[in-house]
Amino acid sequence: MTKDPALPERVFIKGRWYYLVVAEGKKRVWKKLSLVRDGLAAMYIALGELLSRDTDADKMPALIAAWLKEVSAKRSDKQHGEDKSRTRRIANRFADYLAADVEPPDVVEFLKDFSATPRTYNAYRALIGELMRFAIEKGHRPPGTNPVTDVVRTMKTPPRTRYITDSELRRIKAAAISRRPSVLKPGTMIENAGGRMLCALIDMAYLTGQALGDLLALEWSDFKDDGIEFARSKVAHSTGSRVLIQWTPRLDELHERLKAMRKARRGFGAAVFVKGSGEPYTQSGLQSAWERSRDRAGIVGCTFHDIKAKALTDKEAREGMRAASAMGQHSTEQQTATYVRRKSARKTSATR
Repeated sequence: MTKDPALPERVFIKGRWYYLVVAEGKKRVWKKLSLVRDGLAAMYIALGELLSRDTDADKMPALIAAWLKEVSAKRSDKQHGEDKSRTRRIANRFADYLAADVEPPDVVEFLKDFSATPRTYNAYRALIGELMRFAIEKGHRPPGTNPVTDVVRTMKTPPRTRYITDSELRRIKAAAISRRPSVLKPGTMIENAGGRMLCALIDMAYLTGQALGDLLALEWSDFKDDGIEFARSKVAHSTGSRVLIQWTPRLDELHERLKAMRKARRGFGAAVFVKGSGEPYTQSGLQSAWERSRDRAGIVGCTFHDIKAKALTDKEAREGMRAASAMGQHSTEQQTATYVRRKSARKTSATR
């Protein structure tokens, strides 16, 4: 039996199964949930169903499990993963609350833990508001009683200004393919197996200005005669925006490099960016690989998402905001402006 601190309270791993431990009088009863190999999503679904059968559907943990199954599961893999992580913390804090009992002071008290990180604060605030909306929809709260909407304020988030220099990007890529001691063969140096694929992904992010999720969704069929076609997943159900990034010598060279890697591993799957096993990268796996290479290079304060900001900044400097906005698949230039990092002060003449 093991207790993973990341699991909800009273949920344990015993053997191959997740169990919920409940007290019935003086006895501890182990209620089987799901197989560990089926992952956390299956565990949360089973937990929600079990709690619902135990007539606690209006308690916060059961409400959260139902929301993960009915709403969050339809979101992107990245968003669903973030939802599971954040709702786990919310469920632990509000474990003994009925959905109808959550009041604005309770939410404010919970959010104090994130007062030093405005973006995280706002993310949790929005998520609790969504859970309360879901509770109203399910009849667990009266209409018009959302304790977040119009009551709990958002925090102002300072604009991000980090610009990755060309030198920093080169150093991160060098670290990705650097040789390091072998664990299996002491005394020998080996190259990181996924380093060259990570370098290719970094180059694709910079040359095309696309978000990580859209890069990982790229398939070989998206390579056209006149360029690479990207569909922006963030607006798939609204504008359905797509963009064709036309070939340039550097983008064409990257395409040839990717084809050579595909041929070397004899891979014929649809996904372009894959691990050595041929399985597509996950966002969390790629983020971990990026962070390891960034840290080895001694670079601080930048994320993979900052590569998109670098791409749009450089595009704007060369061709103007309209071209950068088209690359970023933004409906307004104001959206693009949030990505553009000013490397130097704007220049203008005096009034007279």
